[in-house]
Amino acid sequence: MMPAVPTGGRVVAVGVDLADVGRIREAICRDPDRFARRVLTDGERDYCFSRPDPAPHVAARFAAKEAVIKCLGGGCGLRDIEVVRALSGFPSISLSGRAEVRANGRRVLISLSHLKEIATAFAVLVEVEP
Repeated sequence: MMPAVPTGGRVVAVGVDLADVGRIREAICRDPDRFARRVLTDGERDYCFSRPDPAPHVAARFAAKEAVIKCLGGGCGLRDIEVVRALSGFPSISLSGRAEVRANGRRVLISLSHLKEIATAFAVLVEVEP
């Protein structure tokens, strides 16, 4: 079950992105360590590469990071954004570095989906009012 937007919050920005699973798979096959170091946090890498086919999971995280960057108006790196999974499997976003500064105390909500050939993410930046 998806948590509700906090009471009194307002949507500040939205971002959406699609990722081609095949292109991600090719990048992983060429040099998995290099690709993972550029795009994924350690926790994301551990999760994705524990899956039988990591490519759709990596693609979903790549799309999520791009969607979040759009919400934040740019100015941050992919590794400043981490997709964190709850035990239930529900994704959430953890920000650090320049992404955390750009968020300025606001919360990012995320939704991910992937098929065999495409992954998508939808991000919402929410201003939480006291």
